[in-house]
Amino acid sequence: MMQSFYKTWILIIFIILLAGGIFLGYQYLVNSKQNNEETGQMNIAAGVVPHHLLAEDIIQDFFDYISLDGEPETIILLSPDHFKVGGSEFITEPSPALKIDHGITNLIPFIQEYFPAALIKPFIIPQDISLEKAAQFAVSLDSQSSQNTVVVASVDFSHYLPVSAAQFHDVKSIRTLINFEEENFENIEVDSWQALYIARLFAKLRNSEYPKVIAHKNANDFLENGEEVTSYFSLVFEKGDFAEEKGKTILFLGDIMLDRGVGYFMKKNSAFYPLERISQFLKGIDVVFGNLEGPIIENPPYFSDESLKFAFSPQALKTLSFGNFNLVSLANNHTFDLVEAGLQETKELLTEASINFVGHPIQCDRDVSFKQNDVIFLAFNKTYPFNCSNEEIVEIVKKEKNLNLDKFLIVIFHWGEEYYPKSLISQQELAQQTIEAGADLIIGSHSHIVQEIEEYQGKLIFYSLGNFIFDQYFSTETQQGLVVGLELQPARAIFRLFPIQSHLSQPFLMNKETTEDFLEKLAQKSSQCLSAGIEKGIIELSL
Repeated sequence: MMQSFYKTWILIIFIILLAGGIFLGYQYLVNSKQNNEETGQMNIAAGVVPHHLLAEDIIQDFFDYISLDGEPETIILLSPDHFKVGGSEFITEPSPALKIDHGITNLIPFIQEYFPAALIKPFIIPQDISLEKAAQFAVSLDSQSSQNTVVVASVDFSHYLPVSAAQFHDVKSIRTLINFEEENFENIEVDSWQALYIARLFAKLRNSEYPKVIAHKNANDFLENGEEVTSYFSLVFEKGDFAEEKGKTILFLGDIMLDRGVGYFMKKNSAFYPLERISQFLKGIDVVFGNLEGPIIENPPYFSDESLKFAFSPQALKTLSFGNFNLVSLANNHTFDLVEAGLQETKELLTEASINFVGHPIQCDRDVSFKQNDVIFLAFNKTYPFNCSNEEIVEIVKKEKNLNLDKFLIVIFHWGEEYYPKSLISQQELAQQTIEAGADLIIGSHSHIVQEIEEYQGKLIFYSLGNFIFDQYFSTETQQGLVVGLELQPARAIFRLFPIQSHLSQPFLMNKETTEDFLEKLAQKSSQCLSAGIEKGIIELSL
């Protein structure tokens, strides 16, 4: 009886506290609105909202939240230039383009409904406006606008991608926006990074940088079973303490060979040919990594179609840049095909193209490490008998981890036997020793086909991602590959699995049905504890 009595009183107290919290929150909003009306100033300075009417609920919630803050005198509406009519200048009234662009026309009825007295100033932001010009525009808006002006960026996020890929892209886009990472705005996957930048800088200039997220959804939340979706992210920036957004994204791709059959198609078409069907997927990611299977030099020698030596022309740099690659491994059995001179020229050309590299094809005391923020990459070639010994590798990993206990350590291996469906026992032994030495993740290549995924001591080992760009047209397995997207959060690592298919050296994401079949087979040969995650295409681990 006494126990029941105490439970009843605890429940009553909880209800009273909850009701009190709701009341205080409501009072805060009411008082805030009254204070705004008295001072003529709003807490909210800027916001982001989608313009697709499919996301009507988000649009309504966005303007409803602003209305709780007060009545804006002016709303400056920034839209992408969907029809590419702007050239290099901002478009505003009385341009007829404003009457046809849905980034403007879809939102004006909502603004008029919620704020009938507000002055609406619409602008279309051309796609080629520079960061400097966008900044100048934001400063101009700040100096010429009243204190109760709200800048609204009418922007949709990731486009025409599977749900998991869109969610992966959004990590960097949202972090860049909230943290105001000026250097990253130009490489986020949205339909107008300039509109986001202008709204965010305006908020900073108004000392209103607290990010209140309204919603983060995608088209599948409104229409089920779409294979390709658009992301809808909405927030406002208001007065309050700044809250930093975390999260880093890394995309791992397999072997990249740009000679022989691939080189033929590039000469026939363009340097962009290999990535034309997957370029959208490669945008908006912090690190895009692949194994560069050969040297790049100004005057490559001719090798026959049957040759097992490769040499890429400088056109390869355009290919890599088009795919947003910013890190490649040179620790493989082909980057030394033109010996030391070819390797050195490769490094110089990559550096000129602002593409980082890691690893050495022969030695394990040169270029072995690449560091970026809280992530360390180590790369080793294990295809030659005279390469680094297992003991040397383990010592390097152990030393690197001990010096960087708070960093995420990724080890890249080029190893094993070509065309083997599963790893060798020798690889498994080295992988486990490497994990024990401190590696947080192992990514492998060289087999040209996708091998199993192993879980060991709470860490993942991808023995081989297979080919990304290659000309090995002789089997289904060599024309398939696995791309791994890693999302690093403070306490967890999320791995997204993206199977790819290639046709005439052009990789593309598999469709939904083929993806499910591929992942089911991959799960069958991988660690049993990973089966459910592999089949789903998402593996989540605690850090």
